[in-house]
Amino acid sequence: MKTFVFSILSLGLILSSPALSQESGLNDEIVSKGTIQKDPAMSAWIAGDYATAEVEFKRNAFCALRAQRNFISSVESARDNATNSVVNTGVADTISAQSGSGLQSGGSATTINPSTRVTSNDFKNKESETKRSCDNRGFQIYMTGLSQLKLGKRDEAKKSLKRAVAMRRSLYDAHFRLSLMEYQDGNLEQSKKHFKRLTKLESRYKSGEANVEIKAQISYLKELLE
Repeated sequence: MKTFVFSILSLGLILSSPALSQESGLNDEIVSKGTIQKDPAMSAWIAGDYATAEVEFKRNAFCALRAQRNFISSVESARDNATNSVVNTGVADTISAQSGSGLQSGGSATTINPSTRVTSNDFKNKESETKRSCDNRGFQIYMTGLSQLKLGKRDEAKKSLKRAVAMRRSLYDAHFRLSLMEYQDGNLEQSKKHFKRLTKLESRYKSGEANVEIKAQISYLKELLE
């Protein structure tokens, strides 16, 4: 899947203290790496309709969850079918050994159909008629959190961002925001936890805008936490 880099207004939303915002040394523009997504959710985000974006990204996340469950169910079904085929083959072989040909008693040979190969791609974006994005659940929840920040729903946004990094730990911008929010709430240990995760992620982005942004985020957080 192709990737792209898009810009999101951020620090002015996170930093409730004007002093912190002015001293940050960072622009209000945060660059976040994500997957190409053209659907109602991203269209609403780009248009500045964050209320609609919040709803649509939540729907995307639910659709991704459903696709994941369908995938797991299909894998389990394929596994059970394969197991049953093996069991049936063993029974047929036993009957064949006992009766000589296995067909003398009017029986029939057992035919084994190979299991259908199932991959997660079989369940991605199945709602194509609605142009809904049904994959990358962590990213959808991350964007839900950003939409909530835009709407001033700070507590809800914090919960969404925590859920997002629990599913996709590589969301560096989410770790940066959570570190700042935990710092504001006086939770220094949690703030340092996300800061450490951010420093580990720096090695994944060795060049480009993401690398520059992570370095700026780390530099800013160091001034707060060290």
